[in-house]
Amino acid sequence: MKKFYLLAKELLLLDHPLVRLLKERALITSNFKEADKILVMGGDGTMLTAIRNHQKEGLSFCGLNFGHIGFLMNEPTEQVLSEIIEGQTQTILVRLLKAQLYNQQGEELGEEVAFNEFYMEKTKPLQTAKIRVTVDNKIRFDPLICNGILVCTQAGSTAYNAAAGGEILPIEAEEMVLTGVAPAVFHRWRTSILPKDTEVTFEAVETAKRPVIFVADNKALPGVAKAVIRYSAKSVTLEFAKSQDFKEKVLKLKF
Repeated sequence: MKKFYLLAKELLLLDHPLVRLLKERALITSNFKEADKILVMGGDGTMLTAIRNHQKEGLSFCGLNFGHIGFLMNEPTEQVLSEIIEGQTQTILVRLLKAQLYNQQGEELGEEVAFNEFYMEKTKPLQTAKIRVTVDNKIRFDPLICNGILVCTQAGSTAYNAAAGGEILPIEAEEMVLTGVAPAVFHRWRTSILPKDTEVTFEAVETAKRPVIFVADNKALPGVAKAVIRYSAKSVTLEFAKSQDFKEKVLKLKF
């Protein structure tokens, strides 16, 4: 029998009928090192947190949607759970982005990874941000005047990037997307698809007057003034039940 490590958004979900079905047809382990897969019950935020906390284990992630949009999740039905238990799934492989972070004094703060996106954004509602943007060691905007800027994976292109008007990538793509969040109209730029080996640098300008926040997926990282971003060597596998057409989900966002 397959062993699942179960992560739930709320403790009440552990009494859900689908959990009882899971217990009847598979094993639940409290030790993720013994698990075959990680089953996440919640929304996209719950899935992103699970990936952040457990991506080093090398297990695949499958989700049941008990949140809002649940783009990264499966529908919470008996049929879907049965397909997951029986291994009747399709897999999506997503390389993680990594960012080397620095403070205003140029001191290194460490490294973070992201499944969806990294973004730098203003924190004062009545003030724009000024962000110097470098792509492959060439300054492209010095600075970009905007509400913010993001870089995302193909999976992340369907999230904040799509809301900001960025290009949406096919889920099989390996590129990244760079998108401005409400950039000033005179820049005449909104979004670009970049090759998978691209390095992108965000550097906040005039931070005393125009403070910013840097975010990795759903985790805010205060004190970051500069981020050097590229794809990492690490990948995460998402599983979807065969009855859940993830590619069609992505296509619907394009039309």
